[in-house]
Amino acid sequence: MDKTGSERFGTGPDPVDEEVYSVSQLNKEARYLLEKQFGSIWVEGEVSNLHVSSAGHSYFTLKEEDSEIDAVMFAGDAAGMDLELEDGKSVIARGTLTVYERRGRYQLRVREVREVGEGELQKRFQKLKKKLKEEGLFEEEKKQELPTFPEAIGIITSPTGAAIRDIVSTVEERYTPVTGYVFPVKVQGEEAGAQIAGAIKRANELKSELGLDVLIVSRGGGSLEDLWAFNEEVVARAIFASELPVISGVGHEVDFTISDFVADVRVPTPTAAGKKVVPESSEITNKIGSLVKRLGNRLQAEIREKEVELDRARTSYGFRYPLRKMEGMIQDHDDLSGKLLNRGSTVLGDRNDRLENLMERLSLANPTRLLRKGYSVTYGEEGQVISDPKNVRTDESLKTVLHKGIIRSVVTETEVEDGE
Repeated sequence: MDKTGSERFGTGPDPVDEEVYSVSQLNKEARYLLEKQFGSIWVEGEVSNLHVSSAGHSYFTLKEEDSEIDAVMFAGDAAGMDLELEDGKSVIARGTLTVYERRGRYQLRVREVREVGEGELQKRFQKLKKKLKEEGLFEEEKKQELPTFPEAIGIITSPTGAAIRDIVSTVEERYTPVTGYVFPVKVQGEEAGAQIAGAIKRANELKSELGLDVLIVSRGGGSLEDLWAFNEEVVARAIFASELPVISGVGHEVDFTISDFVADVRVPTPTAAGKKVVPESSEITNKIGSLVKRLGNRLQAEIREKEVELDRARTSYGFRYPLRKMEGMIQDHDDLSGKLLNRGSTVLGDRNDRLENLMERLSLANPTRLLRKGYSVTYGEEGQVISDPKNVRTDESLKTVLHKGIIRSVVTETEVEDGE
């Protein structure tokens, strides 16, 4: 090019003077910058061009009216997802903005997908979580210890759901001598939150009358909307105000609710709640064995200490005191050893007798056994236990729990026994 042309168009920088990227280097650098800049983000859009590979990986596009972005969700992330992807479905997707280096195409690497309605619930969840955390409702120092050997447990859940069956069967397998009281509530829907909070309050009011030691608040898994009752502020504050320690066992392993953060103990499932609330029989046996061993070691240490004192006495005073005095000290030693051993045997015997008596008494009080014999428990419309016909009214709906089911009835007439 002539001088005139060079002056007209100018000349660019010499590539020797600047760094020259290969295509792969450029794509790697772009990927690094995107992932670092955005981190984990939520993106809302409509699923389009969905394709699922034979390995279970989902490739699709998130689009809106005049824009779109490629997205991929690998099989490992999709495996734990309840929502099924479909073309045309409006979703919010959480993932990482990245670059598919081979094609030089930027895309969203999706790890979680929810329907659009759940996006608003998620915002409400985070807002309430932040508020209650700032108020101190999640602080560890305010959480109560669980009783080691509870005599009575309150269970707040649906009386017909899988959660109550999982909890009861687990408790019975691990530790029979315990009484369980079910406070029936709805665990899903508009009324559920108020019912759960009311049941927690009611259980605390009846803790002395029923001898309650601990509460379980629980239900099985579901979507964020299904579990929403356990994210309501009224439930969180009822748990925090409870004088009884509360175990929260809501949903599956991956589910977290506001109730979990406020409760004294969080477990991932209803079955885990049953395991947490009572010890296993073998654990009790091992603990008793450990106590017996510790007591025996303490007695042996006391005996050795007295033997050392006796040896010192023999050495120091053997030539000052007559043989009769030494014989008396020997007899004192033997007498003391005998008393220590007898005391240890007595203490161990008393503890074993008390434990056997407690287990027998609690076993007889097991509500499941009573129900099997034909007994039943009747609840009023507000969930209260009915023990006096004066506490019901005509036309009130009652629920009677039997060993193998529930009978619902309406009061037509009541009779009060004479002398009552």
